[in-house]
Amino acid sequence: MPFTFSQIETKNLAKDDLCIEDRRNSPVRGRKTKFRLAQQNILAYTFPDFIPGFAEHGINAMPYRELIDRPLDNALQEGDLLYGVDFKVDSNAKSKVAGDVYEEISSAVLWNAAAWWNRFMVDDSWLSKPKYARPTVKPSPARQVAILRLPRSYDWVRLLEPSARDEINKLRKGLDEKGFGLPTSTPDLAVVVLPEELRDDDLWRTPLPDLKKPSQAILTKAHEYVEGRVSAGEIILAIAFKTSLRSDRLYQPLYEANVMQLLLEGHLGAPKVEFEVHTLESAGTNAKVTYTAASLYAVAKNDPDVHRAVRELYHPTDAGDLVKRMFAFLNERMALV
Repeated sequence: MPFTFSQIETKNLAKDDLCIEDRRNSPVRGRKTKFRLAQQNILAYTFPDFIPGFAEHGINAMPYRELIDRPLDNALQEGDLLYGVDFKVDSNAKSKVAGDVYEEISSAVLWNAAAWWNRFMVDDSWLSKPKYARPTVKPSPARQVAILRLPRSYDWVRLLEPSARDEINKLRKGLDEKGFGLPTSTPDLAVVVLPEELRDDDLWRTPLPDLKKPSQAILTKAHEYVEGRVSAGEIILAIAFKTSLRSDRLYQPLYEANVMQLLLEGHLGAPKVEFEVHTLESAGTNAKVTYTAASLYAVAKNDPDVHRAVRELYHPTDAGDLVKRMFAFLNERMALV
């Protein structure tokens, strides 16, 4: 199956592998949905045998927006081919799938970057193709990392080891007794230092070969393996993925970052918690200025080393740049471990 839409390949697909699900004769209760976008199949169709950033140069250097748009474009072309003028998908459904696809592709790119990194940390080997600069930090199994795509509404506090989690729950209970809350809003992805008991597991050193359903399942389940095992200082980076930023959405990542920093740095004594926003479009907003905001916890305690709540607003140019950037971050941050 192709990266580029193919009428021939599409017509040869089994019904269960189609990107568009025809619901006209089996409507969803309470909805007017006639056609549903089959997200898992869309990704499997578009990335059947490679992960961007670790493919041929043309894919690795393709403008990231075009790369992210390709799966949905393929699905819509399939709908036009198979159902003609009858085909229609609600714009909200398209937007939701576009956002999920952005997260999934970016998570896969970063998973493979981490797999390369972890292999180097264990046996000092570094692949020559695609060509990426070899890390300069000294290899050590203790410097391995895990890429965790977090489910919606998941409380990231569950990643923490029991003693740290209990401290946060104690704080929340005290607030609850006074009629207050301290809800966490989940970042889309967390990068954590791989817990010691998992450092011999080849899972974390194995790149994904594609985005077929088994690979998607690995990304979906990875957080379950480390849940309850991460110390407060070992969540080294959190990322919010936004296909676009509107003025009314700018402050959600800022809230997420500040709550993480309040709990981890302020309550548990962790070192600086890094948080980033990755977006494809922020024109027309004041995002660059908004994200210069200092961490509220650092300001409240008058910390002389005050830092930003959001360390950077990042617009990926291509998958290769995303990989290079992750390697550069790990090379700098893991030198401290």
